[in-house]
Amino acid sequence: MAKISDRVLEQIKARLSLGEVVSDYVNLSARGGRLWGLCPFHEEKTPSFSVVDEQGFYYCFSCKKGGSMFDFIMEMEKVPFAESVRMLARRANVEIEEESESDRQSRDLRQALYDLYEKISNSFHYLLVSSPQGAGARDYLQRRGVAKEMWQVFNLGYAPADSSWLYQFLHKHHYSDALLGDSGLFSRKNPRYPLFVDRLMFPIRNWQGQCLAFGGRDLSNTSKAKYINTPETVIYSKKHNLFAMHEALATLKGGGDVILCEGNFDVVALHQAGFSGAVAPLGTSFTIEQAKLLRRYTDRIQILFDSDSAGQSAVKKTVVIAQGEGIATTVLSLSSSKDPADLLQSEGEQALARALSAPGIDGFHYLVQGALNQYDILTSKGKSAIFGVVRPFLDATRSSIERQGLVKELAAVLDVDESSILDDYSQQRSSPPKAVRDEPQVPVQALNPAAISVDLYAMLTLVNNRELFLRIRQRLAVEHLEDGEAQALYDVLEEAARQGDARQDESILQMITDPQLYSDVAASFSMEEFRLEPQRILEEAVGRIQLRVLDRRRSSVRRLLEISLHDGTEFDEIEELLREKSEIDMTMAELKERLERQ
Repeated sequence: MAKISDRVLEQIKARLSLGEVVSDYVNLSARGGRLWGLCPFHEEKTPSFSVVDEQGFYYCFSCKKGGSMFDFIMEMEKVPFAESVRMLARRANVEIEEESESDRQSRDLRQALYDLYEKISNSFHYLLVSSPQGAGARDYLQRRGVAKEMWQVFNLGYAPADSSWLYQFLHKHHYSDALLGDSGLFSRKNPRYPLFVDRLMFPIRNWQGQCLAFGGRDLSNTSKAKYINTPETVIYSKKHNLFAMHEALATLKGGGDVILCEGNFDVVALHQAGFSGAVAPLGTSFTIEQAKLLRRYTDRIQILFDSDSAGQSAVKKTVVIAQGEGIATTVLSLSSSKDPADLLQSEGEQALARALSAPGIDGFHYLVQGALNQYDILTSKGKSAIFGVVRPFLDATRSSIERQGLVKELAAVLDVDESSILDDYSQQRSSPPKAVRDEPQVPVQALNPAAISVDLYAMLTLVNNRELFLRIRQRLAVEHLEDGEAQALYDVLEEAARQGDARQDESILQMITDPQLYSDVAASFSMEEFRLEPQRILEEAVGRIQLRVLDRRRSSVRRLLEISLHDGTEFDEIEELLREKSEIDMTMAELKERLERQ
């Protein structure tokens, strides 16, 4: 993308306040002329994250991260600067004039799909509530005990049994075949045949409220698939979204309880019973990306999956993923029914509310109890098997103090020495599974080393000289990188280092999911320049990246000093900022001198 003009940045800042942007991610309260909240960049219990709305700067006095609204979006969404500007420009209704043709086409396609899904969602809703075609769907909802209020809250809809209706309806409204082919609404084999026919429709919205996909429940009793979701498109990724995230957002931001359940009907049932923080994965297991989304607003979730074996297996995976993202888990159960939707249908919303009044069990003890029911604790093999069930939870625990406490508890349960568990733990550290490489969805570009960023050049040099990664990792963190491809490749190298078995180039390639990155890494393996003098190249690249990071931090600290000197900030905080600025100046001077000598 071409350089964004300062005028565009000023327009965005004139239309959006920093507090308004940050409050989408952090609960803020006013104190002493600033807004304060728990820092989203590290775990804390006392708010040290401050927003000076008038000046447009944020700063955390604990982890030292600070900057503008663009820096904040870059950190939270893990996107480069240009994409953060795009995101905020869309929200502020500011047009970015200086963009490449491919950027413009991509933006136009995304916006067209958002508009299409919003219109279709409303049309499906009309068919459900007001048309003769939707009579069967209305009867079905009433039999399931779903109140009409929920029809409105979730904008539930109906996709007609007439398979020609959707294409004719959209064609009449001048949507092109090319757009409809990219929409995920039609069969790939027959571009005029809709994916959803005679189905109850659940709009899937992102946390900002934009409709970007559908889930559909078959009403014909003839389909092999009872439930289907929109396939992934340029605006929809299953692993990055949760059903009802938008509907639950007010509850989450207000500190209410989050209940993670299995299906769309379960979510609706829980909201109807008053549990408005209920959300669900989208036809997949709970993902790390979904955990990160929830972690913006809460550090605890309740899990209520089906009581069958598949549901309980999913609980085990979920508590481990949540633990890895610093989220405490409580596992709930319904003794009288398989799932919330069934209980709502059979006994009503009050019965569902009563059933959930009983306290749950925390994730760690749920795993322990489940293992105790499965294996014989009186035998050495049984004890080892129980430890095997719990070990992934220990792996995911970031705090060594917390992990030590969990090991102590487990040792008491198994009646063994803590040292025995620690020995097993150190010898059998689990590693995450390799990602499966997706098929390319868009054309990839040929690698041109002269045109890539210093970040990506450094990472491609490292992937060709992987023995240097552990040393470079001590000086270069993934958050120091601005290039999205470079960040993704850093994560691949990190995973390879943990596994310790990615010696072959092909092993590395099989760990890469992005088609463009896969192509670039594969091409780099055939280029000599990424293997010539790698230590010198990496020294220079790391120095330049560190200098860039320090320069941005110095600008933020300077601005924060100006703000603090005028808003009555306590002397200790000003002194801390002055000390940080002095340290940054010294480090930058040393770096520049070293780079000049190279």
